[in-house]
Amino acid sequence: MPSAIAQLGVRFADQAGQLNQSASSFGGNALQIADAFGLLGVCDGAMKQYISMAQSTMQGLEQLAALWDETANQLVAQAEQYELTDEENARQLHGVMPGGGSGGGH
Repeated sequence: MPSAIAQLGVRFADQAGQLNQSASSFGGNALQIADAFGLLGVCDGAMKQYISMAQSTMQGLEQLAALWDETANQLVAQAEQYELTDEENARQLHGVMPGGGSGGGH
């Protein structure tokens, strides 16, 4: 069912958009740490490690959102291709069947 595939594509696109927004919000909040690590963070590099981890997480979320968006595009394109193929097959069948494909032979 091409329509079901297209609907799935739309759902992927919606989720990709929501994930992008969540990733942006996460990144803004996660990187506002001020002096959360105090002197300990400066001494042992905890703050640098945290920032690196937060940035990697943001990048991963953004990549996942991009993957979902690409999947959405592919699903919608596939649904359109199925519809075109179905239409072409119906035209060809109509041209081959006697009586315009009505099936009323003998």
